[in-house]
Amino acid sequence: MFLTGSGISKNQTMKYKYLAFSILTLITVFPLLAVHGETQNSQVKASYNVLGRILPGRVNDFILNIIEKDGNNDVFEIESKNNRIIIRGSSGVAICSGLNYYLKNYCNAVYNWRGGQELHIQGKLPHNFEKIRKVSPHVYRYIFNYCTFSYSMPFWDWKQWERMIDWMAFNGINMPLAPMGQELIWQRVYKKYELTTEDLKDFFVGPAYNAFGRMGCIDSYGGPLPQSWIDNENILEKKILLREREPGMTPVLQGFTGHVPPSFAKNHPELKFSKLKWIDFPETWLLDWNEPVFTKIGKDFIYEMTKEYGTDHLYAIDQFIEMRPASGDTMYLKNMSKRVYSGIYEADPLGKWVLQTWPFRETDYWNQERTKAYFDGVPNDRMIALELQGELWPRTGWYKNRGWFGKPWIWSIIQSFGDQVSMYGGLTQIAENLGKAFSSPERGNLSGMGLMMEGLDYNPVIYQFTTDMMWEKRVPDLNKWKVNYLQSRYGVVNKDILEGWSHLFDFYYTKSGIFEKNPILQRPQFVKTDIWPSKDAVLGAKSLIAAADELKQKETYQYDLVNLFRQIFGQYAGHFLFKITSAYQEKNIEKFDESVSEFMTLSLKLDQLIGTRSEFLFGKWISDSRKCATNIEEEKLYEWNAKAIITTWGGQELYGYAQKDWAGLYTSYYLPKWQKFFIAMYSDLTENKKLDYDIFIKELKIWEENWNSMREEKVTSLPAGNSIQLAKELWNEYGEILLSH
Repeated sequence: MFLTGSGISKNQTMKYKYLAFSILTLITVFPLLAVHGETQNSQVKASYNVLGRILPGRVNDFILNIIEKDGNNDVFEIESKNNRIIIRGSSGVAICSGLNYYLKNYCNAVYNWRGGQELHIQGKLPHNFEKIRKVSPHVYRYIFNYCTFSYSMPFWDWKQWERMIDWMAFNGINMPLAPMGQELIWQRVYKKYELTTEDLKDFFVGPAYNAFGRMGCIDSYGGPLPQSWIDNENILEKKILLREREPGMTPVLQGFTGHVPPSFAKNHPELKFSKLKWIDFPETWLLDWNEPVFTKIGKDFIYEMTKEYGTDHLYAIDQFIEMRPASGDTMYLKNMSKRVYSGIYEADPLGKWVLQTWPFRETDYWNQERTKAYFDGVPNDRMIALELQGELWPRTGWYKNRGWFGKPWIWSIIQSFGDQVSMYGGLTQIAENLGKAFSSPERGNLSGMGLMMEGLDYNPVIYQFTTDMMWEKRVPDLNKWKVNYLQSRYGVVNKDILEGWSHLFDFYYTKSGIFEKNPILQRPQFVKTDIWPSKDAVLGAKSLIAAADELKQKETYQYDLVNLFRQIFGQYAGHFLFKITSAYQEKNIEKFDESVSEFMTLSLKLDQLIGTRSEFLFGKWISDSRKCATNIEEEKLYEWNAKAIITTWGGQELYGYAQKDWAGLYTSYYLPKWQKFFIAMYSDLTENKKLDYDIFIKELKIWEENWNSMREEKVTSLPAGNSIQLAKELWNEYGEILLSH
């Protein structure tokens, strides 16, 4: 019986464990991925490849070389010799970081994953500068929250991933989360425990909900997951891992949390399980760590995964994301984490547990005593702690938990929740809180920085600042950094840009969380507050639009203008909704009709403006989902996933959590709902058909669920129209009104 086996004997010596794992590595990993055989030349080659993809016409202007690390830390050097730019780095990632530093600071060029590019370098490259040497104080430079794979990347193809990985290398990322492709591994593992592919259909979630299945929050929702998806994810994961490892990144793969399929629990009533409840979703099954099979499953999973994908000895295991353990006894918690780690160790004696500290913000349960017990179950050099929300001091945990009790830890920002589309970001909080972490004698073993966003977000300034800090030993003057940011973003800085962004920085980028939501996107309701955009935002728009003639060809400028106008005029639509509510309450039919017309006119113009940028296209999201399908049934399933996750989500509490301010959603989803509301209000005013709001919402929820299942027939996946022209038209029509308010 599998229950009596425990894998590698506890009495085996460390010598044999290392020998066994080394043999496995040589036999399976080296020939497949060459992970352990990367040479300095291969990392230089990988750096040239990144450069060639980003600046194909400039490769011969650079000489790239490998140099030694500065102790344990990555380093890059930049200098000019014989009309060539020489970039040296301690890894391919460090070389790419040096390239990025040179482009931003000397060529006024920037490469983004979202938010436009400014890579049009005219003439010869700049050579008049002193030699630059930068040493990163951070051994680990991390990226990705599990949620990113649901809210931004569930339907990505290789082309999109390739661009993202290039951006990661350019910005010094050396530790990316890589949880894709694990479903195929679970199929192989559970086959050993007599579970069939059919048995796992109530376990794997749909593509857009993968984050929450992998974190053990939900089972089966959005599924069943087709085998074609599982097989394609396997192929894509191999490409991702190979490309990430080429310049020297060390991807974080999945480990075993104890979360098991319902069918496994059903088949083994002799085992002990606990149930975990996440928000208002059905409970999931957690295998008790005391069961001998717990370690065996963990070992089997890492063993199978290593055979398929290789390993860099980093394994993400998060047992209790927004859920609680069955017991709060400190010995229970310590022994549980010890057993979790044993699943890693039995399969990979070099393995390290990568742990999100998100659960430990809940201090009413996770007091310091319990948290310390959980951490103490693992040797200090075998766990890396991820601090998620460093930009919000009350949610930051290192100073409450003795610098995470001796474990190496990574200071990160979370920034984006649900990848909602809004301008905001705590630049000042990031600078202040990072400064505290740098200078505090109680910081413990601070070993890295990271980006833990739930989605790829719409605020490129936040990510550039954070990744810049990955190469700084202290936080620089924020005002000077802002000017340098604008210079690299637009290639040129004039009075209008400086004045406009001064307002935008002061308003949008001094707060760490979303504080403005577009009223158009909300479920129809009576609007009791007269909503107007802020004076700072309007003044910023006035200056930014004044720079249009000089900067209209800059893609970064076009993106920022559309993003800002989306934000401002979305707020202004709230003023018309307030007028509609007032007219309804006053029973003023003429004013009601006029206000509805004003609201619809502005909303449609706004939809047209944001449709000029691919970053804001609902149609692209839908089109990407359909491209993943191999038949019509899969297409329906993937489109349902794509629509549901950004609208109703699921359950009752998460409605609108990941909503998107995207062109196409206005005409397909948001405005039809408002029109239904306006018709009900109008019928009340003219036909004495009393509007019962509760009944209206009940019926609207049915419409929303039906909408999720409907095929979008008019999907526009490509941007259309002139961003500058449409922005000017909006400003000419409404600008003076906003300025005079």
